[in-house]
Amino acid sequence: MLEAILRPIAYYRRCFFRNSGVVRVRMSPTLPPQQVLISDPSVIKELINEDGGRHITAPGQLNGLLSQVLGKHSIILLAPATHRQRRKLLTPPFHGERLKAYGQLISSLADQSLIDLNVGDVFDAREQMQGITMRVILTAVFGLHEGDAFRQLERSLASSISIRSGPLGSLLLFFPFLRRDLGRWSPGGRIKAADAAIRRLLLEQIASRRRAVERCGEENMSADILSLLLSCKDDEGQGLSDDELHDELLTLLFAGHETTATALTWAFYWIHRNPLVLERLMNELNGLLDHSDPEAIARLPYLSAVVNEVLRIHPVAMLTFPRRIESAITLGGYAFRSGDVVMACIQAVHERPDLYPKPLQFNPERFMNQTYGLHEFLAFGGGSRRCIGAALALYEMKLILAKILLNNQFELTPKSNRWNKPRRRGFTLGPSIPVKLKMVSLRP
Repeated sequence: MLEAILRPIAYYRRCFFRNSGVVRVRMSPTLPPQQVLISDPSVIKELINEDGGRHITAPGQLNGLLSQVLGKHSIILLAPATHRQRRKLLTPPFHGERLKAYGQLISSLADQSLIDLNVGDVFDAREQMQGITMRVILTAVFGLHEGDAFRQLERSLASSISIRSGPLGSLLLFFPFLRRDLGRWSPGGRIKAADAAIRRLLLEQIASRRRAVERCGEENMSADILSLLLSCKDDEGQGLSDDELHDELLTLLFAGHETTATALTWAFYWIHRNPLVLERLMNELNGLLDHSDPEAIARLPYLSAVVNEVLRIHPVAMLTFPRRIESAITLGGYAFRSGDVVMACIQAVHERPDLYPKPLQFNPERFMNQTYGLHEFLAFGGGSRRCIGAALALYEMKLILAKILLNNQFELTPKSNRWNKPRRRGFTLGPSIPVKLKMVSLRP
């Protein structure tokens, strides 16, 4: 069990070393004992097709581990019927014209990044990416650019994430006794203080925005995500309560910041480890006539392939959200029992050599030559619990990568330019060695 928590990739590889499809495990102390991991895409396809039906459900209670971070009202923890309603409410801000509206914001923030650096300066890629994605999410969610509220939220979120992604982060997630408040310097005490500050600040933002709606009307409010969520109504005309809004905002802040920052860090690492990839990517970017058009950037095929390959090798989550087998069923020739808790092992699927030849090699060309199904490329999960912000995350990654590479030329420092083994950082897997980049030149 400890290996699954502390060294998950090694654990998954060992699980599927002799069993390439389905394996029974006991890997999580927070789930019922009948736990099953799947890496066979054909089984996953049937699982997704049956998702939400009579035989297979996706109860939010199985994601209870996340309640300590996101709160019990987060969409991730809702029961299936409530989850469907909430997903319907939350989907519009992340798609269509709303998504396009974030393009100029992301591009502008990316253009402003790294402007204080000079040629020869060395910086930590993860720290810089955390700063950029934090500004993107705070601006997109709250419309905050600067000021006390921005700085306080930024500081409190950074503190909470730092503790949870530190050396004890993984153990804090799975073992509640380690989260006990033993004083202001203990991990539990620091988490409690940071989370209390975040809650106070979020509720202040919600209350302030509700007052603004009462004064000005919904039609005159800004187009940030908080304003859109305040205007959401279910089929009975009910909006979200303060507690529900708080937990959904918290989910967006945590899920939309740290995961994207980590993925971007890996992207800069792999791109600069592979000169031919960097050369082809820069040729594509420089061949674009209008660098100010976010939509044109996001449509670039090789840039998209690079981002997909980063998310294949380092998926945002290692497992899909768990499903429960309600009655015995056979999927892809495998028999599942009533009560089984089933998860697709994203990491194992993405490392299948029959699906992705030489899977440990960084090779964006594989996404230029082949289209993968939703049961084969699972970077954002699948089925009814697929990440609601997937489109925004992809859009953000492409724009930030493109803008920074168009403005600057880097190289990895010698210590960073070597094999970098993933290490668990809370819910994500980040580099075990800091990815340090040296500014070589400023592009004209």
